[in-house]
Amino acid sequence: MSRVRLHAPRFAALIVAAVVLAGCEVGAMQTAIENPTPDPVTAPPTTCTPPSCEELAVQIGDFAILPAVIRTSAPRVRFAITNIGAYTHSLEVRLPGGVVNSPRIGPGLTGYLEADIEPGTYEALDPTPGHAVRGARARIVAGSGS
Repeated sequence: MSRVRLHAPRFAALIVAAVVLAGCEVGAMQTAIENPTPDPVTAPPTTCTPPSCEELAVQIGDFAILPAVIRTSAPRVRFAITNIGAYTHSLEVRLPGGVVNSPRIGPGLTGYLEADIEPGTYEALDPTPGHAVRGARARIVAGSGS
């Protein structure tokens, strides 16, 4: 009987370790980092001139968006997005009328995204799976006081 009791704690420890490791693996799968093939990037077809349009320089790296707070007072914004990281990145801007996305931008390249923005505070992020959860997020503050 004492032999069974000696093995029971070891068996219980083995089960606990297996459950913990399985949980770690599931968590890792849910936040896997993807690195998709970049889209071809081209110069924007139209000009962006103040005061009706403002071009804002944004950098996306592994895994951050700079600046973390993007400010504008123009009703239309062109984001000039430079990928300073090793992964392919993209910019998604979440507006009340819907979501707008840039192309997938390869390392060292610059892509563009234009959006009409009403006064308010909005979220911007890298929609590539695993990127936003690791910190590729920013806020956009739009309006006359920005």
